[in-house]
Amino acid sequence: MALFPLPVFLLPGGVTRLRIFEQKYLRMVKEAGDDRHFALSLYKSSTEYQTAPWASWVEIIDFGSAEDDILTIDVRSKGLLDIEEVWMESDGLRQACLAARAHWPRSELTPRYQHISDELIRIFKQNSELAGLYPHPCFEDAAWVAGRFLEILPFSPEHKEGFCEPNTLPQALKFLDTILTGQED
Repeated sequence: MALFPLPVFLLPGGVTRLRIFEQKYLRMVKEAGDDRHFALSLYKSSTEYQTAPWASWVEIIDFGSAEDDILTIDVRSKGLLDIEEVWMESDGLRQACLAARAHWPRSELTPRYQHISDELIRIFKQNSELAGLYPHPCFEDAAWVAGRFLEILPFSPEHKEGFCEPNTLPQALKFLDTILTGQED
């Protein structure tokens, strides 16, 4: 599967808009074909292939073009993947062998953390572009709410990377609660 390293943090269910202009990535989109899948990896300049050891398996859900006629695509994460092997093709497009990585299961948001969902709803109401990426938001799902909040927080993706592990939803909710209330348990 093609691997696209970017400084973008995307968890399962997350959607982001990408601007595609380099020839190798235009080829990636073309070769995604009918299944419309590729892997979006966190860019790491210090590694051999500039990629983290994990990626988000994404599907293209919409095509468009920006005012400057650059291709835009909206992609949604279908899940996380472990990167097992990477190689570079002659034009610089990275390819990878990948394996599924478990992540947070869907779970009901408890009253203890309802304020996190309420704040995310407020953010969506204030940002129509962000809200437009999610025609069917899941504000009652703790994993969905925590994932979307972590994606938009103005921290570097490296600071969020620990939340890619499968059993970190409780820590993510506590982290978000501390940020929003300014108080630790």
